[in-house]
Amino acid sequence: MSRVALQAEKMNHHPEWFNVYNKVQITLTSHDCGGLTKRDVKLAKFIEKAAASL
Repeated sequence: MSRVALQAEKMNHHPEWFNVYNKVQITLTSHDCGGLTKRDVKLAKFIEKAAASL
């Protein structure tokens, strides 16, 4: 979570997080655009790589 949070901060992106016991759920959306943007996809790819490295 920390790696993703630091990357999100660098991107000035603020995903919605839910962390309960051993599960993390992250919702990506760009509120100012009313949906998904390339920035969301870029962060999602970073999250996938970070999760795969665990």
